[in-house]
Amino acid sequence: MKFFDNHNHSTFSPDSTASVQSLIASAMAKGMWGIAITDHYDIDAPSRDQEFFFDPIKQQAEIDRVTLELAPQIQQSGFQVMKGIEVGLQPASMEKIKAFTAQYNFDTVIASIHFVDGTDPYMGTYYTDKDYRKAFSNTLEVMYSTALEYRDFDILGHYDYVARYSPYGPGCRDITMAEFGDWLEPILKFLAHEGKTMEINTKTYKNHKGYVPVLDTAVLKRFREFGADALSLGSDAHNPDRIGDEFAKYAAVAKECGFRYLVYFKERKPQYYKIDL
Repeated sequence: MKFFDNHNHSTFSPDSTASVQSLIASAMAKGMWGIAITDHYDIDAPSRDQEFFFDPIKQQAEIDRVTLELAPQIQQSGFQVMKGIEVGLQPASMEKIKAFTAQYNFDTVIASIHFVDGTDPYMGTYYTDKDYRKAFSNTLEVMYSTALEYRDFDILGHYDYVARYSPYGPGCRDITMAEFGDWLEPILKFLAHEGKTMEINTKTYKNHKGYVPVLDTAVLKRFREFGADALSLGSDAHNPDRIGDEFAKYAAVAKECGFRYLVYFKERKPQYYKIDL
């Protein structure tokens, strides 16, 4: 089966080394159906030494340039390229975020949490003086409140991002429905009732600091029970080699959790395709 990768970063994101052309070429070489280029917009990033946002006009012009250059191959294969953004939600920056994204025409908008209490968990200091329950629940609380306020998005990005870099020991590294259901339930219900989706972000389930976070399938099953009909797959690739990484594996997980379809977005409208494994 062919897949669509909804979450990728080009050199328009300051933490990526991948050109737009290299991402598209990699996805095509892997026989994928399509790709969305979703660069970072984290305005007011408090703990970064560089600006974490981009110029959508320049990004979209580059996507147009590359797709025109590759037009014969794209037309022959039916490959699709979508223009997107990953918005980093922060309570103090919501008006700036709304004003920014309203100016541009995107196919795909991902809403994510990268900063909580003024710190990105990636930097490590976020976890200082917090036990794992406090560190995880704080993030989920901010995720719910900011998503509820923003609303203008299609995909909730890596809901378990905070677990990816956590320093805690065995039994304290994963966001599970059993332990964090009180925080997860409102998020899942809101997404399902608003017709939005969540992603399986395959980058999360890699080795980070000697530990591989676990995807709790109970979270996906609960999302399905709330009426969600499809999931998004995203590699969160910052280099072309990771495009579509382990999509077949996690599509099978989605199917086991009751989902029959995956989804991508074109002009902000969901495009469904059947999980055929």
